[in-house]
Amino acid sequence: MSNAIKQIITHIVEVPLTHTWEISLYSATTRQHAIVEVILESGIRGYGESSPSPAFMGETAETVKLVNDRYLAPPLIGLPVDEIACAHAKMNQAIYGNSAAKSAIDIALHDAWGQSLNQPLYKLIGGTAREAVPLTYVVGIKSNRDAYEEAMKRIHEGFGVVKIKVGRDPKRDIELVNLIRKAIADSGKPAKLRLDANQGYDVPTAIRVIREIEETGEVECVEQPVRKWNMLGVKEIRDKVKTPIMIDEAVFGPEDAMTAIKLGIADVINLKVCKVGGIYQSKKIAAMAEAAGMTCTVGSNLELGIGIAASAHFVTATPVVTYPSDFICGAYLHEHDLLKTPIQQFVAEGHMRVTAKPGLGIDVRTDLLNQQ
Repeated sequence: MSNAIKQIITHIVEVPLTHTWEISLYSATTRQHAIVEVILESGIRGYGESSPSPAFMGETAETVKLVNDRYLAPPLIGLPVDEIACAHAKMNQAIYGNSAAKSAIDIALHDAWGQSLNQPLYKLIGGTAREAVPLTYVVGIKSNRDAYEEAMKRIHEGFGVVKIKVGRDPKRDIELVNLIRKAIADSGKPAKLRLDANQGYDVPTAIRVIREIEETGEVECVEQPVRKWNMLGVKEIRDKVKTPIMIDEAVFGPEDAMTAIKLGIADVINLKVCKVGGIYQSKKIAAMAEAAGMTCTVGSNLELGIGIAASAHFVTATPVVTYPSDFICGAYLHEHDLLKTPIQQFVAEGHMRVTAKPGLGIDVRTDLLNQQ
């Protein structure tokens, strides 16, 4: 049977969170996920995911479904599944932007492609750059005491980096940094601390907060301190502090990455596979970062197991992703997943290993897709 694309279906699945998730941009108690199912003429089914929050992405699961059904899916029907570059050219011609929608389709295409060749995805996109992926655990905005206890628990589980969400209250942020430093010291483990402001500061505040934090110790890096459009502001911060600066919301695709590299605004790119256009576009950005002497990490938009598996395969196969990654975040926040085997079962001592099964190597609970 042919491996041409026969049908592309986008499902919307809403899953409650175990507790309120709060960052400087928004707070939420539930999350909608756009799950893409690519069906080949051969009967193979590949799955992809994006989980955009409107405040962060400017997209939602509903807009992903609309864009996929009306604009992105129709021109891909009949295309061989391994024509990934052609698929992206057709999607970009059909509609501008909408990188979350394109990410979900891209991941599903890669999953189906791997299954069609009976090969795990990481083998098709670079091979084994690392046997196990080092992970970062993310603590959302909450009381300092709760943040301390959560950080301590995850450090003892083996996570080598704890990322704390900041950006709303500089005084609270500085106090929290000192408290999490205490958690790391109390644990007796060599964990590192990362800060993520999610665009919450202005330039003077970011410089002041980072400098004050630097007076009492080190942090691994500070992520996206100011608004995503303020690239020159990020550069000013980088020029005036010692701590490495990471960008996330400033990069929604290769063109953004090129601008950031030309301006020299950051040391690290948080490359979110489910945000920037999927595996195909992520490999482009990673190559650009490597050529520029930068490094990468791979983050989370609270994806479930499908998106997490895609990110894990990407990191496994991509040498430049040297900072521990937090793409696992959503696995610890949702009341349930869509996979038959919980993704946490692939995590041990703060590292995740992908399977050698074909494609993403996952088994999706299709009964949960058909309920909504």
